[in-house]
Amino acid sequence: MSDDLQKQMVFEANRKSVGVAYLLWFFLGSFGAHRFYSGRTKSALAQVALLISVVGWLVLIPWLLIDLVLIPGIVREQNMQTISQLTQPAPTHPVAPPQAQPPRQVNTEAGRKREAMLEDLRATGYKKERRDSLYR
Repeated sequence: MSDDLQKQMVFEANRKSVGVAYLLWFFLGSFGAHRFYSGRTKSALAQVALLISVVGWLVLIPWLLIDLVLIPGIVREQNMQTISQLTQPAPTHPVAPPQAQPPRQVNTEAGRKREAMLEDLRATGYKKERRDSLYR
């Protein structure tokens, strides 16, 4: 699967819909559901807090009416944020060059044969392939 296709699939899975946001506003707007949906958690919690008191309703009702106009922009902003997160290059970690290891002191005959065999393999350019790279 290509990287672009994978990014598009991730975006489609995380994309927010203006229609869903309006439905949440209509049915659960006083609970801030439309703001939770669009990623505005702090302001959604503030709307829930205002829901508790009568004085809070005096602030909440105009706020909900203003949200009626702001929902398309909020959803668009959330979708653009998702796109920018997907298009940022993945952080790369610098790979340290392999360190030359000093020859080991081998005291047994089997150990000396093993070291000689490893040196022959290194001289021919043999590299062991990682198992996890076979399954990608």
